[in-house]
Amino acid sequence: MARFSPIALGRSTSARRRGARGPGGVPGRSGYFPSRQAIRPDPRIHPERITVEFKRKHLVRLGAGVAAGLGAAALAWTGAGANAEEPSADGGFEAQVVGGQPAAEGQFPWLVSVGDERPGEPAAEHFCGGTVIAPDVVLTAAHCVETKTAVNITVLAGSVDLESPDLNEADVAEIHLAHDWDEPVDFANDWALLRLEEELDVEPIELATDPAVYDTLEAAGWGNLGDDTYPTVAHWVELPFVTDAQCQAAYPGEVDAQTMLCAGDLANGGVDTCDGDSGGPLTAEVNGETVLVGITSWGYGCAVAGQPGVYAEVADFNGAIDDVLDGWGV
Repeated sequence: MARFSPIALGRSTSARRRGARGPGGVPGRSGYFPSRQAIRPDPRIHPERITVEFKRKHLVRLGAGVAAGLGAAALAWTGAGANAEEPSADGGFEAQVVGGQPAAEGQFPWLVSVGDERPGEPAAEHFCGGTVIAPDVVLTAAHCVETKTAVNITVLAGSVDLESPDLNEADVAEIHLAHDWDEPVDFANDWALLRLEEELDVEPIELATDPAVYDTLEAAGWGNLGDDTYPTVAHWVELPFVTDAQCQAAYPGEVDAQTMLCAGDLANGGVDTCDGDSGGPLTAEVNGETVLVGITSWGYGCAVAGQPGVYAEVADFNGAIDDVLDGWGV
């Protein structure tokens, strides 16, 4: 079993979010953050660092097609409720990829884990998830990396199993934060790009280009299973789509329909993502193809009825992403 460090992820005072489901959090929200009365929602950052041991195998440029069958390793997954911070009825909190099941190898080839580099040690500490959108570019949440430096981040890919010998590592060369991150409301435009030092042998996912109404969405990651344990194999879950009107009603004044979308079972709860899932993918099937429609961002509580998970809506900023990729020559 991979070792799970009890060290809580640290957050800067500027990262005051609604239960964001990603790195470093404020005690209380999202099982790690306390209540909805906080000034800002806390991102669904992993409240504990997962120490992942792996063989340091830097990837060679074999081309994206070579790894079409590889499952990208990811520990961060915050589908519907990534930044949850609402306490349960009894005052407790269950942070987990709720209602899901283990992912199979190759099921999510573009899913990766974003972690803190540990120089000189065959290990990394996961704090968020990410998605491969180009051979050497990973899309994640802005709140995951706003206080990070590229040299201290590593990306793990190649398997949904964090103990797999196929797990590979790629260093981060550059971080690009959305220029309008956190505007016009907290957590709006919650996206960031990581340019890698080398290409990943992973098939990139296509980005959604137009806002749409979906039926069912999928999220995946290595979040808390609800009993203070974290799986070494990524879990995934299906989530009902939640309309903008329903989401705004759930979180009055906190949802920017232009840059956010929501998912979860409003009536019953029971399915969601949570701590450690920030930055991870929310996907949908469009014309027979899996596309990335959202990035796990925030929420209040995990899998709580009436409190869906909130995601950054990729279709709103795919043009801005293309501009950055063009500037990088990707």
